[in-house]
Amino acid sequence: MKNICKHSNIQFLFVKRNYCEQLPLFFLQQSVVLLVLASVFLLLNPAYAQLDSANPPTDDLDYADYQKKIALMLPEQPDLLKFEPLCTFRFAPWPEGLGEAAARFEEAFRGYSLKVDNERVLLLDKSGRTLFAYDSRQQKQLMLATDHQAQTLQFDDFALLRGDRLAVADNSRNELLLFAGNRLEKQLGFDGDRILFRHISFVEADRLGLNMVLYDSGRDRTFVFNNSGILQWEAQGSSQPCFMGSSLIRLEKQDDNLKILRFSSISRTPEEIASYTCPSGNMLLDAWVAGTVGGYLAIVVYEGRGDEDHPDYARLLILKDGQVLSHRFMPNLDFRLQLLTPYRLLLDRYGVKLVTARISNAGIEIVAASVPLK
Repeated sequence: MKNICKHSNIQFLFVKRNYCEQLPLFFLQQSVVLLVLASVFLLLNPAYAQLDSANPPTDDLDYADYQKKIALMLPEQPDLLKFEPLCTFRFAPWPEGLGEAAARFEEAFRGYSLKVDNERVLLLDKSGRTLFAYDSRQQKQLMLATDHQAQTLQFDDFALLRGDRLAVADNSRNELLLFAGNRLEKQLGFDGDRILFRHISFVEADRLGLNMVLYDSGRDRTFVFNNSGILQWEAQGSSQPCFMGSSLIRLEKQDDNLKILRFSSISRTPEEIASYTCPSGNMLLDAWVAGTVGGYLAIVVYEGRGDEDHPDYARLLILKDGQVLSHRFMPNLDFRLQLLTPYRLLLDRYGVKLVTARISNAGIEIVAASVPLK
């Protein structure tokens, strides 16, 4: 129960205790005087009005509340990307999910290939010889292609092409196999008497599925084919699994600097379009192209002060017209998960997202973070 009375233009609060005894008026008057004096003291000594993180309180504030106050004192980090679960490709007996070798990380486990196609997330289970897809619009997982039962193919990478075509990289044959529906349409491995490939590192389609780029690390050579498997052009050196218009992207990594180069069928000599230098004291550990959207090029960089197995943090670089926008995020440190390209740029009806994969008890979990482009 609370009673309020007024006396000399000052409002006092009487608190009735459980045993029906009111607090004396003189006690409240003294409390008001002490409160006023304390307020004057804090105004004259502002240093005492804020929490000192070097001298945490002991008796008057518990640990949890103190941590909350410390968190409020820390500077904001508006550029820190936050990843949230998007879907999970479950560990389950075929054809319901990923194979046993992947779940148990047996010797037969050979990793995955993570890609995006419109609003779908694609995951190739290489040891299970099966390609799965998750449709973010329908929130549904399905199987797109498999050789799990026949086991005649070695799935090293893939590309979805226009006209219901599927390109499969098979390093047991040193060939790129082109399927139309369930029919093998073409085997790409020779150009006349010339052997094209020694080891295919990746094959990647453009956004429309009209062309595909292939990098052969055995010969350090890049090839571009159309969706019918006809060789369009080739160039010496590596490229990233990404088209930027009709051009390709190459990354040159140095100790603390990353150069972004572009080359095409017109200009086979790579031309520098941008560069990134780590903050003082940091070193560049690794970098990948995540994709392009609307003229923006997205690159993920791992950097830190230790070795490549201990990145301090990751950085997403957004490039357009020579300008570089940077967003930080925590790197994926689970090195059990083998991905050809660990980060991809997904465009759905909600906007642009950076997606990656991580291991969970249920399967391979796909997580996504919204990416502001400006």
